[in-house]
Amino acid sequence: MEKEEPPEGKTSVLTQTGYFDHVASVFRAHQHPIILVEEYAMRWMGLAVFSSENIDFLIKDDQLDHIIADLLATGQYERIQQDLGCRLRDPFVKQVPRLRHTDSDQTNTLCISFWPESLYMLTVVGSMVEVPDLFAWNQNLVEDRFDPAAADVMSVSYKSKLAAGRQLVPKTLAQSAESSYPVYVPSIPRLVDALLDQVRYRQTHIETYNYTSMPNMLPSYHLSNLIRYLHLERTYQREKLIPELAERNRAEMERRMNKFKRKPVLSLKDFASSSLR
Repeated sequence: MEKEEPPEGKTSVLTQTGYFDHVASVFRAHQHPIILVEEYAMRWMGLAVFSSENIDFLIKDDQLDHIIADLLATGQYERIQQDLGCRLRDPFVKQVPRLRHTDSDQTNTLCISFWPESLYMLTVVGSMVEVPDLFAWNQNLVEDRFDPAAADVMSVSYKSKLAAGRQLVPKTLAQSAESSYPVYVPSIPRLVDALLDQVRYRQTHIETYNYTSMPNMLPSYHLSNLIRYLHLERTYQREKLIPELAERNRAEMERRMNKFKRKPVLSLKDFASSSLR
């Protein structure tokens, strides 16, 4: 299928630097920080995950309706339902408000989802890390104290990738220089706590959300990716993470790390030796 181009004389919103300025201005007016969660945040945590058309934000419960109302008042957004195809079919996500930019085209869609604190089970106030843009062009770890670098593990930190000449932010920046409102992600221990709490909540409400496969819940998927990409099952990573988790979550996270089985990495030498057999 040929790529559909925007109508003549119209430029896709996502190809213009500062495409997020109007949203940032609403956050600024409400004195509310911009805090990414889900895939957009996780790419700044070193996870090689696909970021769909959803940009997810953590919002204070008592400011959620006001922020959404102000964005709708601009005339640039409309309410739409969650696309569960991008959410592992997790029915819990249906509750999360979602807006779509009215100037989006079929190939460049800007959708924003707002996770209230009570649904994401994470407070806005708490440890967080500032990131350079909404989108990490190449995934990298800004909170470099959790860099898994070792003799047999490559560094994924922002500093090491920048030093290696990797492009870490897109050419089209979300905010213009005039806007420049800080963007944050939660600290990794706080995110892990939130995801474990989300799993526990779903486990106690299986009938409400009609879960057919507990391992395929969205937060379980995220936890597996955090373990995988940050090598959290390794002793030196556990020793950093576990003490910072809430007491209620430490044993469960240990269980998940113990259960995690890392696939062996094959080298060209391995392929060559197997072909001689």
